[in-house]
Amino acid sequence: MYDGREFDVTGVRIVPGADETERNVAGDADYDFRALFVTHPTPMWVYDPETLRFLTVNDAAVRLYGYPAEAYAHMTVLDIRPKWERERMLVAVQARSDIERAERWQHLKADGEIMDVLTYGRAVRFDGVDAILAIVTDRTEVNRAYRQASDTRSLLDSIVTNLPIGVFVKDMADDGRYILYNASCGEIVGYDPDYIVGKTDFTIFTPEQAAQFRRQDGEALGGSGLLAVEEDVVRSDGAIRTIRTVKRAIPTADGSPQRYLVGISEDVTERRSYEARISHLAMHDARTGLPNRAFFADHMGALLTLGERCDPFALLYIDVDHFKHINDSMGHPAGDALLCEVAERLKGLVGAADMVARLGGDEFALIVMLKGADARAEAAVIADRVMLAFSEPFQLEGVTEHVDCSVGVALAPWNGDDVNLLLRNADLALYAAKGDGRSTFRFYERSMRLNAEKRHALTVELRRALVENEFELHYQPIISLSDDSISGFEALVRWNHPERGQLAPSEFIPVAEETGLIMALGDWVIREACRTAATWPASIKVAVNLSPCQFRQVGLLATVVAALDEAKLSPSRLELEITESVLLSESGQNLQLLHALRALGVRIAMDDFGTGYSSLSYLRSFPFDKIKMDRSFVSGIDTDPGSLAIVRAVTGLGSGFNLTTTAEGVETPEQLLRLRREGFGEIQGFLVARPMPAGDVPGFIARHHGINLDDLGWRRKAC
Repeated sequence: MYDGREFDVTGVRIVPGADETERNVAGDADYDFRALFVTHPTPMWVYDPETLRFLTVNDAAVRLYGYPAEAYAHMTVLDIRPKWERERMLVAVQARSDIERAERWQHLKADGEIMDVLTYGRAVRFDGVDAILAIVTDRTEVNRAYRQASDTRSLLDSIVTNLPIGVFVKDMADDGRYILYNASCGEIVGYDPDYIVGKTDFTIFTPEQAAQFRRQDGEALGGSGLLAVEEDVVRSDGAIRTIRTVKRAIPTADGSPQRYLVGISEDVTERRSYEARISHLAMHDARTGLPNRAFFADHMGALLTLGERCDPFALLYIDVDHFKHINDSMGHPAGDALLCEVAERLKGLVGAADMVARLGGDEFALIVMLKGADARAEAAVIADRVMLAFSEPFQLEGVTEHVDCSVGVALAPWNGDDVNLLLRNADLALYAAKGDGRSTFRFYERSMRLNAEKRHALTVELRRALVENEFELHYQPIISLSDDSISGFEALVRWNHPERGQLAPSEFIPVAEETGLIMALGDWVIREACRTAATWPASIKVAVNLSPCQFRQVGLLATVVAALDEAKLSPSRLELEITESVLLSESGQNLQLLHALRALGVRIAMDDFGTGYSSLSYLRSFPFDKIKMDRSFVSGIDTDPGSLAIVRAVTGLGSGFNLTTTAEGVETPEQLLRLRREGFGEIQGFLVARPMPAGDVPGFIARHHGINLDDLGWRRKAC
């Protein structure tokens, strides 16, 4: 509404808000912010200030600019600007002058049209990246209207009244009475413009609100002439809205005291709520609601920057043991339910000054402030409480599950005075806890760092060794007790290290499995073993150990087929040895692969039988050709009744399932005699021979022909 007074609007900067429809987006706090972003009627995008590339663009912006949605993946914010605006944009990004303020720009549509826009930028976190959210208002039509407007009061009144943003004018010479108050402004505060015009703030708003407005008016008149504020305002219906207002004194042509004050207002309540939601989700885990890795690291960094004034705290790195098995066996909903329940239990362990976060996957972390004199003892109590929190069973999809955890503990500031170092050290302690069998906790120790450095150095050397062909296979004979003939040889890899000499598998296979190098090494072992075995008599097989990691290799079946074809070796002469961990992980997929290998004619043996907790069940799930009893039972066969009982049980299983039974680690004639009596099918161990290079195998085969194992004189010659 306009009361008819004359005033000049020359030079007034108007900072509009989003389209009126933006006010309709408020909703439940649990809405999907990505979906809201995409469908929001106000054109918006998020871009990376470092590369200037678009990270995401909503539908309204796609419609406004006319570029295909998929084109933005290859565009930067410079591409939507005419040439004369690009340098200015680069300067604005570098100076961060495009954040927390509205700026006028000219933008370029896909069809070449230049349009006037007003953008508002805000720093956000998007997918773990520091980014800028840009909200765009198309001012082309508004600016054209201003350029074409004459000094006639009717045209000015029409434009201002129908603007989608709030506009008001005060006559400061008349106690600040409103002489113009458009419909949009009236909607913001909940009053009819006809009621507002002619009144002052003190007759409309609360005394406190009116006094605040009057102070702002004085600043706009007495300062630079321009004032921008964002504040909470109580509407006529009692609702509290966040309003952004820009006030400016209208200059006079004759230099007389400024009389009129023009203001532009917009309701940014939904926008600020939306931005807060985006900011929250960017710094919190969507599944559990806990702070995410970025938030956690920022918080820890803030603590560490206090230096000597920082109170000591414990960083606990927590890994849910065998979480993948829950996902695989019960499904992802059960896995998600477990993560949420773990989050709740961990939150119950900490105080207001502490923090719980989910770092990703099944990894959680705690920051617990330490108050006692003995920081290590206090942290140990906290770690014990974490372990105890997992002792209660979890109810997942109506099923009771027992789940444990492993914990690594680092103490600040003793184990690190910056975020990355402290996190790495806690991770090393967690690695050690897993290495100790899981379901325990370990404190960081300097030796862990040294071991990690050794593992890294060994990884580099392993890569070089694969290129330089520093590996070779040794072969240990397997003897059939039915006729004392050579049944086969087990291929065992050795590393001829140029500085450390010959290394046994136990020194490098774990590192190869951790780094994925086991794939290339395992392929070489299979091919080399088949090539060598092809030179032996046709009755002698070769056994190759497969790492559980190799079953995650898509091309394992193709590797075996190629190795057999290249060596022209019958598949029945290749025996692949696996441990039950192969069936424990990804059992459905791995069983399918084992069946495919067996369909080729390859023999499958279960190695280290008896050491796991599911060996018997796996004999029912897959038709193995052989079971190899672990050497630990052979060593106690003469002294431990339990070991003898297991030997007899394995013999019975072999007979019942029609499996070949092989005893590993046979070192004495007494052990051999006992195994013969118990009906074992094969033996392997130092009593027969140690693993030997490939070049020694033909001679061993020739010497062994027709020899009785019970002849100890033969043993002396063979060894």
